[in-house]
Amino acid sequence: MYQTNPKWLYKPIEIENLKEIQTEMLPIIFKHIPDFALAAPNFYHIFPKDIAPYAPNYVKCLKDIGVYDNWYVSAVVTTNRGITAPIHIDDRNWKRQCYGLNIPIVNCEGTYTVFYDSETNEPIFEKGDNRDTAYAQTRNTLATEIGRWDMSKPAWINVSIPHQAVSTHMKPRAIISARFEPELHELLY
Repeated sequence: MYQTNPKWLYKPIEIENLKEIQTEMLPIIFKHIPDFALAAPNFYHIFPKDIAPYAPNYVKCLKDIGVYDNWYVSAVVTTNRGITAPIHIDDRNWKRQCYGLNIPIVNCEGTYTVFYDSETNEPIFEKGDNRDTAYAQTRNTLATEIGRWDMSKPAWINVSIPHQAVSTHMKPRAIISARFEPELHELLY
């Protein structure tokens, strides 16, 4: 049915209880990333069992959208101190992982998800790492920006298109990106 990955970059979404989600997520972030204020940019998996009991507004949001039953993990994606993360795709198998529901949590003004026309063929993680599906921009190739999303606003992000977190400030920034299994092609493709 779906022969190629979708070509859209992002789809804005209105989240009624955004402020409440941001408030309840901060302690969860600090629990799982105690050095959040000083840590280098990263991608941290937090499973529903470690979020749902402490984040009723986040759970309500996922239920209201109709995706709660498919939610299998949320990633906290951070930037900090002007350190650049690589241009990458989240998974070479776009049918398995293609969409992230990205919600801004803290210090997201002046930060973006920037999308590129780029070749991505460099493994980011070691073989056997449970995150070894991500691939960075191929060495010695060019990347051309094709779009960007202001991360102070929630959106569905197409993580099968080469992208990168970009910050215009030095503060620690965090978003939460919900991921789903099976993937939500019926809803978002």
